[in-house]
Amino acid sequence: MQRYFFHIRERNELELDVEGVEFLDDAAARCGAISAAKEMVVEAVVGDANIDGRQLEVMTAGGDLVAVVSLQSVIKM
Repeated sequence: MQRYFFHIRERNELELDVEGVEFLDDAAARCGAISAAKEMVVEAVVGDANIDGRQLEVMTAGGDLVAVVSLQSVIKM
């Protein structure tokens, strides 16, 4: 298991995930990020917040970028 961090970027601001989550591999971490982004979209809709420009940046403990998941990309219309 490897620790991954889901940092939240909103335009030029970056909110660091200091805890991280353990996943088996990069693919599992990407799936976890997609699920997390979907939850964030639901929270934004309920809270009447804007998701424009918000994204999750998935990083390994070593600092490697694994994936970038925009909140808009997980909405299916």
